[in-house]
Amino acid sequence: MFKKDKLKQLRSITGDHCVSIYIPTEITGDYEINRIRWKNACQDALNQLKAKGVEKTSFLKPAVDLIDDPAFWAHQSAGLAGFYSEEEQSHHHLLSVSDSITAVDNKFHLSPVLKEVLNEDRVFVLALSQNEVRFFEAVPSGIFPVKIKDVVPGDMSEALNLDIDGNSLQTRSPGNSTIVHGNDSGDDKENVRLRQYFRSVDEGLLYFIHDEQVPLVLAGVEEYYNIYEEVTEYKYFSKHMVTGNPEDLSPQDLRSQIEPVFKELKEKRIQNFVESYNKGADKNLNIDDLPTIAAYADLGNVAQMLICQSYWDEMGKDQKIILDETMLSIYDKGGDIIVTEEQDHECETLHAIKRY
Repeated sequence: MFKKDKLKQLRSITGDHCVSIYIPTEITGDYEINRIRWKNACQDALNQLKAKGVEKTSFLKPAVDLIDDPAFWAHQSAGLAGFYSEEEQSHHHLLSVSDSITAVDNKFHLSPVLKEVLNEDRVFVLALSQNEVRFFEAVPSGIFPVKIKDVVPGDMSEALNLDIDGNSLQTRSPGNSTIVHGNDSGDDKENVRLRQYFRSVDEGLLYFIHDEQVPLVLAGVEEYYNIYEEVTEYKYFSKHMVTGNPEDLSPQDLRSQIEPVFKELKEKRIQNFVESYNKGADKNLNIDDLPTIAAYADLGNVAQMLICQSYWDEMGKDQKIILDETMLSIYDKGGDIIVTEEQDHECETLHAIKRY
């Protein structure tokens, strides 16, 4: 998961030689393809730096070192990005990368990761049982595990560190403060445990998703829904649920069962834009070409922009640079960016709506 804080930090970095690398990666099958794509991208970056007369390229060593790490290449999502400069050396698994890109500039090329943090067509799935906690980020093209074990308990016993003596139940919270409930038995005792367990999971999970506006779907036995709904502090807990024992469900099973959530998101998002666009026509608020949208974006006067993915993909390099800055400007000023497909609506290019 690419976090908003990381995007903000990367945008703050400028320098003579900021290297951005993006490659699409295979999740299953021939992992060697991933390694070769990265190797070629690293060589491309070195060639570009050499052409610019740069002799000191040691900041690229962490990227080059990944080439000979077979365990790393065996565990990928659908895309990989790397950002390298004297100040920054990091790589990130992405949900989607359509093309390989290697860019050397005075700042990082970030529009592909901007798509990762835009709150559209993404669903979080929390697969929760007493024996296991798994967390996923799902997109229309698939579903991807998110590593949470550093801050979220792996199961109920780890979360509660249960200490049962007679009719008393003692649990330890993540902060090691003891919470004691006396005279509990049977179903009451079980519900106390579940609430403490779910609260511990939710507290850890919020570390990743506290600033998101993405639906969180619970996968678990049916009676867990009301309990988790009571304890969660996440504002976008979905009314949808995947019922049953999630331990028996593969990521693909989970993804197939949340299709109604994606359909609902898409319909609502496009409907809202179309309604606003139709109203904007009477007030001269609509703009439909990139240079004009870019100019209004610089002024903070773009409320929404809709762009068709295929149109974006077919843009020339210079247009994509303008679009990159335009999208980041709209994002910075709180505008809404919708990336969609032709079949979702009549638009085949891009449209925007001014604030005033």
